Amino acid sequence: METLDSTVPKGNPNASYWPYVVRWGVIIGVVGAVLTMVMYVGGNGLSPMVWTFTTMGIGLVSVILSGILATRGVRAYRETELGGLIPFGKAFVVAFLILVVSSLISSVFNLLYITVIDPDFANNMVSRMSDWVAEVGMDEAQIEAQTEQMRKNFSLNRQLLNLVFVPVGAALIGLIAAAAAKRNPPVE
Repeated sequence: METLDSTVPKGNPNASYWPYVVRWGVIIGVVGAVLTMVMYVGGNGLSPMVWTFTTMGIGLVSVILSGILATRGVRAYRETELGGLIPFGKAFVVAFLILVVSSLISSVFNLLYITVIDPDFANNMVSRMSDWVAEVGMDEAQIEAQTEQMRKNFSLNRQLLNLVFVPVGAALIGLIAAAAAKRNPPVE
């Protein structure tokens, strides 16, 4: 009885997936950085509420694009190196690694943006959000609590802590990408 990860009869089952992981990880990471830049720069003139919804929309687009591009990366590896067949387990590993590479690139860009490129970004967003919550009627204690929470969200420690969650998100999207890209040999 064969397992799901049995060797593929066509192609080279031992072909390295690292060139595909790096190539597609960099592509997705750059797309993520561009979307982040659009969100940060484009959000400067928006009201905090509109900016929040824009951020959620761009985040959703980013997740969908990551899944689509990771699937394309696995399929490129499958078609080029494995003769068109790839078991689910190997497809998952390739998709997962592509997404980890891309997430690390996006996270490093995020960190560079708020610490080097535009170090006032966090303070500006906190100030604008504080003004907005004051306009909607929150009292001073609620405004202070909200402001403190936002400052924590933009802190270096919080940004580094987000890196801990990268593998979890990569695994979830990787499962979907692997399911879409797998192609087992026909059963005889």
